[in-house]
Amino acid sequence: MAAVEEQGVRWRPGWTRRVFWQAPVGPIYVATLVLSVGRGAWYACWALFFLRSVGLSPAEFGFGITAAGVVGMVAGMPFGYLADRLGPREVLIVVASVQGLATMSLALVGEFWSAMLVTTVVVTVERAAPGIRIAVLSGLTSGADRLKAISNCHVIKEVGAVAGSLVGIVVLVIDSRAGYVALVLFCGSANLAFALLMSRVPHVASLRERKVKRKVLVLRDRPFLVLTVLNGVLALNWGLLDSGLPVWLTTHTQAPPWTMGVLLAFNGVVIVLLLNRFTRAAATVRSAGRLSILAGGTLAVSCLLFATTDGRAGTVVIALLFAAAAVHTLGELFFVGSGYGLSVGMTREEAHGEYQGMFGVGEGAAMMLAPGLLTALLAGWGAPGWLLLGGLFLAAGAGLLLTSRWSIRLERQRATAEPRELQVVA
Repeated sequence: MAAVEEQGVRWRPGWTRRVFWQAPVGPIYVATLVLSVGRGAWYACWALFFLRSVGLSPAEFGFGITAAGVVGMVAGMPFGYLADRLGPREVLIVVASVQGLATMSLALVGEFWSAMLVTTVVVTVERAAPGIRIAVLSGLTSGADRLKAISNCHVIKEVGAVAGSLVGIVVLVIDSRAGYVALVLFCGSANLAFALLMSRVPHVASLRERKVKRKVLVLRDRPFLVLTVLNGVLALNWGLLDSGLPVWLTTHTQAPPWTMGVLLAFNGVVIVLLLNRFTRAAATVRSAGRLSILAGGTLAVSCLLFATTDGRAGTVVIALLFAAAAVHTLGELFFVGSGYGLSVGMTREEAHGEYQGMFGVGEGAAMMLAPGLLTALLAGWGAPGWLLLGGLFLAAGAGLLLTSRWSIRLERQRATAEPRELQVVA
């Protein structure tokens, strides 16, 4: 009987065990859940907040968000370097606090320039935070536990975002100035709660405390810079479901409107259930590189399947869309797993902040370019646009495999010339 109970505990999901939340990184999980609920609510409503509550025109909204995105895109690496110098936990607390206060101040804006200024602050610190959070996780873990903790945070973020989107739906149904003001106060409070919870996380020693003086490393690490660019190309798959596919469904298919919502829900559930398993397969730079070519190839196949829905209607288009979405979700799992494995494995042990900040630049650029690029490719070019996008995914995946091998060779050469305390596991 005891053996049966022990086996049952072993197969329980990690989050159902007390030790999961009490580990050194446990407070980060709780903080991430709280933050992602706020962000999920915000992203369900943010466009209508600016258009209906602040009163911006669509052109003003588009320009302001794009400008804020450009500034935020380049902020990750400098903030990451600062986190390495001063301590990632402390810098993350400050960043989250600034974001919380700036988000709350959106309730006071009433015209374009003030909205743009505050939004730029919000987006800048928002883009910097994920890389610093990974630096905190990396400082508190090692080996297989490091990737596991990072993957757990990603899954928790997805769960929280879904819960938050339900709050956003309520705000959209109310559709009033009071509702939108309550929204920004709720989202800002989530950031401040995140900062408060992060204060319970153990301190990670900074370079200053270790009396280490060095220049920026990541800008001289050519394989990692190539990784940032190629991973950014694959990151376009995130924008595919959010912006590209809705445009495609309305302009090139006769799929019913509810199809998009079901596809998004299916994608979210599968990512939550399976991501940890795929991340475990990327435990080394070599295995993560192999996962990247699978990501590129699988995403390319999904593009081919999406292209076959051109002009389709009825049950045929629904079946094809679900088949394509299933393959896309598999490709996204390969992509996220390989991205974490490569970015963490190719990072110098003493520079997690600046490396993860730089890595986020590629993903930030992809998310900024995705709406316009995918609309032009898919709505403008039709099926050939899908083929071109699939070719980009395939080329990026193959390039990442070669980049991983390049990094392994350079690391071996560096280890021979200057042995380091901790080397990349290859």
